[in-house]
Amino acid sequence: MRVASVLSCVVFLLCLVALPIIGYAGGRLCEPLCVLLFPAEIVPLGIGFVAAVILVLTVVRSLVARRHRLWAIGALAIVVVATLTFAHSAPRLPGFLHGLQDRFVAKVGYPRMREFAKEVSQIGPGATIARPGRWNPATPEDQKRWDDLVTRYPFLGWNDATGTVGVGDGTVGLSWGSALVGHWGFQVAAQGTVKDLEKDHHRALRVSDDIQFVYTD
Repeated sequence: MRVASVLSCVVFLLCLVALPIIGYAGGRLCEPLCVLLFPAEIVPLGIGFVAAVILVLTVVRSLVARRHRLWAIGALAIVVVATLTFAHSAPRLPGFLHGLQDRFVAKVGYPRMREFAKEVSQIGPGATIARPGRWNPATPEDQKRWDDLVTRYPFLGWNDATGTVGVGDGTVGLSWGSALVGHWGFQVAAQGTVKDLEKDHHRALRVSDDIQFVYTD
């Protein structure tokens, strides 16, 4: 029982640590990590849940048998404290948006993103440029416009997800994704500042008054 309680505790802690790592890695790849079409976070969550159940059963057995109670109860206390600490600290831990930000900083830079926003904003409010694909049939003119934009701004083609560039309210946004996995990208204010987003369905990482990275559930 002592070995089981220690192993369950260690596995649970490793699963907690894996969650922000998976998110950050997905951001660096510019696409959420998936396992069989499900978010990759489901793996450590599932394993962590099993480890927690085993630990609780171990505690019960140790109390009944009156053996290794301190080990089992101590391991359970560590798991509870770690879970509460993680839940409290989760919004401040590196995650998907931090990984996305780091890739843009390393490969593009904020000045280039501002140039992109300034150019696209000339199209006019309400305009969109969507990546042609299976779910977005395009005319040869649409394809040419997208390809021309990708030639100057290669980051538009960093993943295979549906991409859309939109202009609205003085802000230029790039959004990848779908209804199944959510949408992610960035917003740049061509003039002024980007607006705060509603927190219910959005996560945003503002890096300056005019730039923020966004993930929409």
